[in-house]
Amino acid sequence: MYQVLVRLLPELSLIFLTAIATHLTMSVAQTLMHCHLGHRPLGGKLYRDHINFHHTYYAKDHLVSAVYRGEEGNNTPFFFIPVFMVGSVSFFLLPLDLFVVQALVCAASFYAHVLFYKEYHVDGSWLERFAWFRHMRRLHFEHHRHAGTNFAVIDFYWDPLFGTYRSPDFGVAPQATFGNSIKSYLSKERKRTDGRK
Repeated sequence: MYQVLVRLLPELSLIFLTAIATHLTMSVAQTLMHCHLGHRPLGGKLYRDHINFHHTYYAKDHLVSAVYRGEEGNNTPFFFIPVFMVGSVSFFLLPLDLFVVQALVCAASFYAHVLFYKEYHVDGSWLERFAWFRHMRRLHFEHHRHAGTNFAVIDFYWDPLFGTYRSPDFGVAPQATFGNSIKSYLSKERKRTDGRK
């Protein structure tokens, strides 16, 4: 039994690393697309739909509803395009077992992002019994109150890294960013979006 485990350990490690890397890639891609396509005119229809529907339905102190109001102007189907493109390339580059792991984790991560995004805005959500969910919800609500912050849906550690984190309790926290140019750009965007309120 021990020898079998020793032989399987490298393969299991590779499967585990593939799963982690896939989720992190999905998570950072969601955060960046939300920031740069959902909140910038560069996003075109995605930007207009996100602002005119989601941020109109759920604005200021009206952040929950009895059922999720988001089918009109829903951008979720558009995010299948980059996921499908990456999956198509991966099919030819990865061994079959790692491709299957990547596809399953990609689907699970995508589903989790959509589920949390909807449940944040449902009054009396079944997830409210969990403290971690209530904390993540408060972070997401801070995004609705200050649109230039907290773009992540699940993994909110991306926001401090990109300089877009805002604590619901303490305001903007000190940030580590990739450089002054990103920090400067985001600062200008915050001023622009705060000026529209």
